[in-house]
Amino acid sequence: MRWIKGSLALVAVFMAAHSWAAVPGAVEAPAAIKAKKVLTFCSDLENPPAEGIAEDGVTPKGAAVDMMNNIASLLGVKPKIDNYQFSGLFAALDTGKCDLAVASLGKTPERAQRYELVDYWRFGSGLLVPAGNPKHLTRFEDLSGKRVAVLLGSNNSKALHKISDDLKAAGKPPIDIVELGTNEVAFQDLSLGRVDALVSDTVVMNYYMSRSHGRFSIGGVPVPPKTMSIAILKGNTDLRNAVQAAVDKMNSSGQMAQLIKTWGIENGVVACSSANPCQ
Repeated sequence: MRWIKGSLALVAVFMAAHSWAAVPGAVEAPAAIKAKKVLTFCSDLENPPAEGIAEDGVTPKGAAVDMMNNIASLLGVKPKIDNYQFSGLFAALDTGKCDLAVASLGKTPERAQRYELVDYWRFGSGLLVPAGNPKHLTRFEDLSGKRVAVLLGSNNSKALHKISDDLKAAGKPPIDIVELGTNEVAFQDLSLGRVDALVSDTVVMNYYMSRSHGRFSIGGVPVPPKTMSIAILKGNTDLRNAVQAAVDKMNSSGQMAQLIKTWGIENGVVACSSANPCQ
């Protein structure tokens, strides 16, 4: 089932916030992309600072948004970013609503089997908790009997459900998992005291922590770093190779490192490329 977010459905933004300019001959785009002169991305634009929306309420904004725009520019076409709820991203990709999906998608064996993947970043996951961590929550196992917010359909959600089942099997209280459509809503629940912790990746946690005026801190990062990938329909190797070439060029030119630094997410984020592959 395809989910689209209100007035932001089919957000066709041609670099409104960041001027688009093609880089002639930088990367050879597939014939189909050249013909339509547009590279369409499916994303979840409620995951700042990676994927978000500018103050105008319409324009995509974020570190991964800048990466998407740069990829399109390197391919010599315009970027178009459509906004979907995270749980509906793959349905949109599968039905041809977009050429590729970028939404902090963790690389998994299942996704590698279903899609062509291009790795771009690597970072871990953990718990955002009230400052001082009064309930001493550092591992997911510490969440036994606790109420926790997490992004619906995410790998973190799956991990929490598995650990909760293990806790229950061991005779301990399971985790009260609150799955929400966006990280923003999940953080609101934490801010209002409706949950004891927010489980997310280090990029998201650092973003909200930096804006909490000292109210929250990272309790722990129990999940080892995972690779984030761009997903493309299986068999579309021409597009996969072109996107990989664009990501490689961003890395070799220093553009990717500068982008990461500009958004203040260099701590805990590793850039992936063909020359420096991530696991």
